[in-house]
Amino acid sequence: MKIRVLGGAREVGGSCIAVETEQCKVALDYGIKLDKVTDEYPKNFDAVIVSHAHLDHSGSLARLSKSRNKQVIVGSKVTRDVTVDLLKDMIKIQSSKASEAVSYDESAVNKVRDSWLTSESVALPGLAVELYGAGHVAGAKMIGLSSEGKTVLYTGDFCIHDTEILKGCDVDALPESPDVLISESTYGGKVRPPRGELIDQFLRRVSSTMKGRGNILVPTFAFHRTQEMAKRIDQAMDSGVLPRYNAYTISNLAQKINGHFNANKHLFTEEIQRQEHPFEYKYVKHVERTTDVEEPAIVVCTAGFGHAGASLSLLTQWAEDEENNVILTSGFLPSDSPLKLAKEKRYFRVDGEKIPVRARFDQIELSGHADQKEIVQLVSKLKPKRTFLVHGDMEQAKALLKEISEMTEVYIPEKGEGIFV
Repeated sequence: MKIRVLGGAREVGGSCIAVETEQCKVALDYGIKLDKVTDEYPKNFDAVIVSHAHLDHSGSLARLSKSRNKQVIVGSKVTRDVTVDLLKDMIKIQSSKASEAVSYDESAVNKVRDSWLTSESVALPGLAVELYGAGHVAGAKMIGLSSEGKTVLYTGDFCIHDTEILKGCDVDALPESPDVLISESTYGGKVRPPRGELIDQFLRRVSSTMKGRGNILVPTFAFHRTQEMAKRIDQAMDSGVLPRYNAYTISNLAQKINGHFNANKHLFTEEIQRQEHPFEYKYVKHVERTTDVEEPAIVVCTAGFGHAGASLSLLTQWAEDEENNVILTSGFLPSDSPLKLAKEKRYFRVDGEKIPVRARFDQIELSGHADQKEIVQLVSKLKPKRTFLVHGDMEQAKALLKEISEMTEVYIPEKGEGIFV
């Protein structure tokens, strides 16, 4: 097999890895870069195998509608359904921006859906594909490939730890001793506190702001993170950990994804499975616009990086009041994010107007990615002959390399570099 990292080499975003044998060629993920121009990947694949629905792993799939070849797309059912929703939303947003040329419409996304195979096991000419649970988000899979006695395991994004709604990756279910492990390294240099401690920290921060009758803004992503956060707040109010308070989600896309989650309860924890409609909330109300918010309130909304949508609107309204609180739960913010500016520089700009920030900012990283400790655990258990680190900047990848170099031969491939297995 020949492996070529087309996207996600020494950076986060735009994941796409080509794996070629004498008989077929597949792509592992087909993503976009969220804050940069995305490379145009080849279209001459026999199959594109998608680890999960986040756009940095799936966002270029509509391009395949213009291919002369009819590719098969492989991934879980939830990954298919959510990817279709995310792609349609992305096209709608691009269409609303006069400065952007829109290359695709909903018919291209419908072709993606029609090309999708939801099997966990696929036989291609000379290549066997197996999918394994990855944690991270609903429907996420690691991708195992085997051909002529050689095996490759691609993690995509993964986590071993359980969250309140989702079980982590079961390392014992993964194939041991692969010839190559291709692992994400997003947080390869970071070790997080136990998740329970982070949840407690989040709830204490929210409770403190509620006591002062302040507003709390939680910018997040429509897929999985909104559902996880809304469920967390809803359960905390139901159990009395948090006081009753005006609580809202603002994201029509997240509301649509709630339906996919309710229809696929089997993917989640046993507690979630026992509930009839687990992603319909008792205390957290969905509203369509910021004018429907009755203050004081806690609002979970998109866009997750604060570039647009309800999060930018509420940041603009609430930034100057020191009683208010913005809680960031992502470990990464693009350099041009208003949230990053507001947090670090204590100001941001909207339509050229400089807005001072007096509200409190907290960053409590409730990530669905594996940290260094978990990636080391994976490598230690699987004992791969060689490990390629992708989907992480050089600083994070090098820090991880130091921790695993005695267990496996480690390489940080450059973009476009071809490596034979």
